[in-house]
Amino acid sequence: MKKYKGIIFDMDGVLLDSERLYKQIEVKMYAEAGIAPNQAEIAKSMGMGCERWWSYLKETYHLKVSPKEQAEYESQRYAELLDDPDKRPAIFPGVLECFKTCRQAGLHLTIASGSKRYLVKKVIGLLKIEPYLDGFVTSEDVEAGKPDPAIIIKAAKLMGVHPEDCLVIDDATNGILAGKRSGADAWLFASAAPQLVDASKADLTVKSHREILENLNLI
Repeated sequence: MKKYKGIIFDMDGVLLDSERLYKQIEVKMYAEAGIAPNQAEIAKSMGMGCERWWSYLKETYHLKVSPKEQAEYESQRYAELLDDPDKRPAIFPGVLECFKTCRQAGLHLTIASGSKRYLVKKVIGLLKIEPYLDGFVTSEDVEAGKPDPAIIIKAAKLMGVHPEDCLVIDDATNGILAGKRSGADAWLFASAAPQLVDASKADLTVKSHREILENLNLI
């Protein structure tokens, strides 16, 4: 296995089982807007970032909405779920141990997420992983979202590592493509429905954080 210097984790669908909650919020918002995006479009939305997704929907369906306001509404609803212990998304098993072990092995770690900055901060606090992170990059820090590689390149720079020496771990095709286009290797974290993701774009598919450590030869 290639020796990496840094790992760039996506957040939703990799650290938290949260994509389904986003989809629940979006289904209600689609109904209110009078639209019904198809499966291919929903797959396209994963990893794109809320505001860019609503910009796509506005243009495609000729909606009279503000993408920024729609994205903020969606993010606020998600924040409310994060604050509710009975409704918040489940943390995937082994996340904290994975971060500890990778850091102890000398790896730099960052998060590159399409979510809002305040949501990423909230999740980092919930997971108690801040001591192991070099930092994080969000959709608010780059002009173009995944699959554009800008967010991955910025995350690598934050760690002081070349993208070619990094591993990207993401649950969505957009995230895998962003990683590959940056020059990094990209592993698919298989938490989403298979029909929503093109696994062929990934260098490897893993199903748990223990599998990540096993394939890095850290356990």
